Amino acid sequence: MQITEFFTSTLEASLNELSRGTVTDFLPDFHASLPELQDSLLYLCASGTRTLKQPDVFAFQNVESFLFLYTHAGQGLINTEGENRTLIPGSLLLWDCRDYLQLKAIQPSWKVELLFFSGDAAFIYYEEICKLRFPLFPLPADSSILNDIRRLTQLGSQTSPHHAIFENKLLTDILSDILLGMHMEEIDKKPIPPYIREIKALFDTHYRDDISIEELASVYHVNRYRLCREFSQYYAQTPLKYLNDVRLSHARRLLESTSLRVHEIGSAVGIENTTHFINLFKAKTGTTPTAYRTGYLSFHEIDP
Repeated sequence: MQITEFFTSTLEASLNELSRGTVTDFLPDFHASLPELQDSLLYLCASGTRTLKQPDVFAFQNVESFLFLYTHAGQGLINTEGENRTLIPGSLLLWDCRDYLQLKAIQPSWKVELLFFSGDAAFIYYEEICKLRFPLFPLPADSSILNDIRRLTQLGSQTSPHHAIFENKLLTDILSDILLGMHMEEIDKKPIPPYIREIKALFDTHYRDDISIEELASVYHVNRYRLCREFSQYYAQTPLKYLNDVRLSHARRLLESTSLRVHEIGSAVGIENTTHFINLFKAKTGTTPTAYRTGYLSFHEIDP
């Protein structure tokens, strides 16, 4: 029997025992998994958009999974064994469902995205995140984490190895980005040289431009090697690697949402040499831009 089959009955039984309201209003759509892969990969157990309404209260515990709870609209209150926290639009909660969690709307309705997931690596990520702070995070509207959550919810329930690997990638990216962002916040508490901050902001907003590390070193009157060393010290990547990662992140979104050709996308994100763009994309994602788009569209049954 698959773990996800145990999950279905366990979650429903826990909700029935601890909740006040119609449990079916809360239960998300359950997903199947591949038994031969689920021990090694992160995978979805259930997901869905739900609207929780007053005066219903939903609670559960002792469920072997983790939960991403994203607030789309309204406000809700969570109780975690005596500690209350308010969730507002744009907030993302990560929770170990073995621990008690109670949810109730504090406005007439509270629209949320629920993603229950599991996998051995989830325990490691959760433990590391909780070492730093309570696992509740504000997400800006253009967050790559939010984009990956949307992509996960759009995948639907399939059981092919290709689907399972892509699902694992998205969950891994979300957890990695959360943890890395928290580490970056810790780093940001240190006095980062203003010119390093300015260079990072330039990469984030002007990634389409032809940016030369040598020219930046000249503009800021520093040695090129010092610039690279200090940027890497604070942002864990060389300036060029960081810039290319920003460009490739935007390239993925263009591949998913437009019909632009590969060379046009490379140019749109600041990489004019198409061969170089393809090589960078493959090194980052493990596949070519064309194959990435084909695989993405096949999941969504969209005609290119």
